[in-house]
Amino acid sequence: MSQARTVDPATLQRLINESAGPLLIHFTADWCGPCQSMAPHLEAFAQARAADLPVLKLDIDEHPDEARRFMVRSVPTLMLLHDGRVLGLHSGALSQGQLARFVDHHWPG
Repeated sequence: MSQARTVDPATLQRLINESAGPLLIHFTADWCGPCQSMAPHLEAFAQARAADLPVLKLDIDEHPDEARRFMVRSVPTLMLLHDGRVLGLHSGALSQGQLARFVDHHWPG
């Protein structure tokens, strides 16, 4: 079972409102080659951090209003949110180790 959970806008907003800790959102698209190459790294990272960090995926083609809402201009984009605030933002593919460094840099908790 995948640890990186695909969400729709309503679920995303509910999780933002209810989460006690940070959320990592991966804005993606089916046609995105870098997104596809990053997928196994994102999944491994999500499995390793399953106890403390929800990893969410949102397809910008299926939900273009959310892409505009979060000002996503390219994919893959990774956004670390807490209490509705953007703690960190990264555009471009990352390895599992780079994902960990990105999150840990912006959320040392």
